[in-house]
Amino acid sequence: MKFKPSVKQLTFFAALLAIYLMGCDKKDSNTAFGFNYVYMPQATVSGGTNLNYLVPSGLDTNTYNYKIDAKNNKVNVYLGVSCSGKVATAGYTVSVTTRSDTIATLISSGAINVAPNATKAVVLLPNIAYTLPATVTVPAGEYRADFNLAIDLTMLKTYAGKKVALCVMVSNPTNYMLNNTANKVVIIIDVDALKLT
Repeated sequence: MKFKPSVKQLTFFAALLAIYLMGCDKKDSNTAFGFNYVYMPQATVSGGTNLNYLVPSGLDTNTYNYKIDAKNNKVNVYLGVSCSGKVATAGYTVSVTTRSDTIATLISSGAINVAPNATKAVVLLPNIAYTLPATVTVPAGEYRADFNLAIDLTMLKTYAGKKVALCVMVSNPTNYMLNNTANKVVIIIDVDALKLT
C-alpha cells in the first residue's frame, strides 16, 4: 500500500518547512539588542528609587563594597563604570568628578538621612580626605572597568559617630552615549559601621 499525501498534508508540511527555514536565518545571540549607554553600576543598587550607595554593604569580606588597606592607611570604596546593551567592544574612557553641591543640597533638605542609623549627622567628605582617578579607561574588548574611591583612614576615623557623603560622577565618554540617570552615585559611609578602631 502506497502513501499518497493529500493537498492538506502537503500544505501543512510546506508550511512547516518554510517556518523551519525562516528560523535558521539569524540567531538571537547575534542580534544587537538595546542601545549602548555608559553608566555606574552602583547607581542601580536601589533598583531605581535613588542613587544612594551605602557603605558598608555586603555579607562578609568577600561581598563587602569596601576594603580597609591598613598598610597604605586607606579605605577603598569599590566603584565602576559599565556599558549596557549589546556588549561593547570598542573601549572607551570617561571623566570622573565629584559634586559637592549635590551633597550640600541633600544635607540641607534632610534627604540624605537614610536608614540604617538615620539620625546620625551626615557631612560632606572633604576633598583632602580622598583620591579618585581623573579618568577611567575601559580597554577594547571589555565593557566595564573598576576603580576605587581611596579615603585616608586616619582622617576618616575623625568622623566617628557620623556619616560622610560624596557624590561621584562619570561623564564625557569617548564612545557610546551617557546614561544621565545612572551616571552618578551618592556614597554614604557610616564611619562607625566600618569598625576602623
